[in-house]
Amino acid sequence: MESLSKRLLACAGLTGFTGIFLLWRLMVININSDVYMKYDMSAPREVTVVSAYGEIFDRNGRRLVNRSEEYIAVINPETADKNELLGHITDLEKYESCIDGDALFLCGVDTTELKSVTVIPVSERYGDDCLCAHIIGYTSDGHGVCGLEQAYDSVLREPKSSVTLSYSVDARGDLLEGDGIDMRWVTSFKTGICTSIDYAIQRAAEDAMKDVDRGAAIVMDISTGELCAVVSKPSFDPSHPEASLNSQDSPFINRAFSAYSVGSIFKLVTAGAALEYDISEEYAYDCTGSITVRQDEFGCHRFGGHGRMDMRTAMVESCNPYFICLGQDLPAEYFHDFAAGLGFGEGKYFAPGITSAKGNLPSIGDLLVPEEKANFSFGQGKLTATPLQITMLTAAIANGGECPSPVLINGVTDRRSDKAVSAEIKTFTRVMKKSTADKLKDFMISTMYKANSAAIPEFTTGGGKTSTAQTWTYDEYGNEKLNCWFTGFFPADEPRYAVTVMIEEGVSGNITCGPVFKSIADAVVMNRYR
Repeated sequence: MESLSKRLLACAGLTGFTGIFLLWRLMVININSDVYMKYDMSAPREVTVVSAYGEIFDRNGRRLVNRSEEYIAVINPETADKNELLGHITDLEKYESCIDGDALFLCGVDTTELKSVTVIPVSERYGDDCLCAHIIGYTSDGHGVCGLEQAYDSVLREPKSSVTLSYSVDARGDLLEGDGIDMRWVTSFKTGICTSIDYAIQRAAEDAMKDVDRGAAIVMDISTGELCAVVSKPSFDPSHPEASLNSQDSPFINRAFSAYSVGSIFKLVTAGAALEYDISEEYAYDCTGSITVRQDEFGCHRFGGHGRMDMRTAMVESCNPYFICLGQDLPAEYFHDFAAGLGFGEGKYFAPGITSAKGNLPSIGDLLVPEEKANFSFGQGKLTATPLQITMLTAAIANGGECPSPVLINGVTDRRSDKAVSAEIKTFTRVMKKSTADKLKDFMISTMYKANSAAIPEFTTGGGKTSTAQTWTYDEYGNEKLNCWFTGFFPADEPRYAVTVMIEEGVSGNITCGPVFKSIADAVVMNRYR
């Protein structure tokens, strides 16, 4: 009886030891590796490795993600040539923990030229060449967190291509000799979306903004409304978004779609409303350096004033008193509705989670107060707007009074050819008479080519308007922080693109933003990033 008990205990011990051993075999792969845990090959006889998830294309079919590759080696410790692998392993910790075992494992390498292992190319989702992070967004734990990755999560998480590895193991889980590994590739053409972004233009805009700490830039194709470039600074690395979580500069905010105080760019709206109200461009005002509206005095940036001016000269010189005087002659409701018709006070929806701010358009009641209307006339007071709204204003002027509806998503990829195709219907809204738009366009051309302009392109022509907007916030030395703007179009004769640049805490619209416009225009015209 005692002998039987001992034998039972021995069997139980052996069974327990075997269970622990098998559990250890299942956990040979480094369970702390987020990258390769899903590729654990020690237990199953078949595993699928996704080599690329759904594509995000620019408007020309150029990939915005999956632009680079990394390599995963299928390593059998019994047959791998350690000397060959030496110097090519990119995940050394994983390699060292598994190479002395007897289970298959996957590990990163830096080349496909290895004879003793099978190497699988896997697309690097973002890489060092990733553009427009605020539009694309990023993923976490296999799901989109923000941007297009989140908005089209169900589409983009479908594998575009994958490889299934099949192999045979014995009862202990060891690879059977001679059976090797079978690889079966599967490619799907059903995943991907086409955006309005133009890779070359986005690259030009990002390079032009590379030295900007906080700001935004937008480039719109005025013939279609497509947003060819959307830049927000600072940005973040979508491969490692956690590195930016504690940044004080709010890198996850898309400043291109956020609202700011506007300043003198809004004088284009005041002039447009006046022209539509049949006030002549010859409207004259004698600027003496300030203007008083009831009890409030509003100064001119030029000491002593500009003297007698018409509308064109006032736009070129950006004279605040002139436009305050002009705005007082416009009925509050008419002035308000003209601005609303241009898109001020209205946000834009592009996709779930991708919207632009409404900004703040003062009410008709606000504009019944003369002082409020005075501030509104030169873009200050309660008014705020987004770089997108300012771009739409410029596009409408350059497009003969027809404002294109902004487009960010063109459609899905062609399921038969895997090429990006446009599916979005382009719409335009007439927001002013062609004669009004043509006069404003001429004003902007004159403004661009004024003395000391820093925005004049070298390889094309254009028109533009600057702003240096007050924010009523101050730095530690008591200096007011200014939002600087430049909005313009090019070429001048037959405009194709509208561009808006906004930079926080700059010096002036001309000095801070003008060179960025110039850089973008020249790069696009010269096709430097084709």
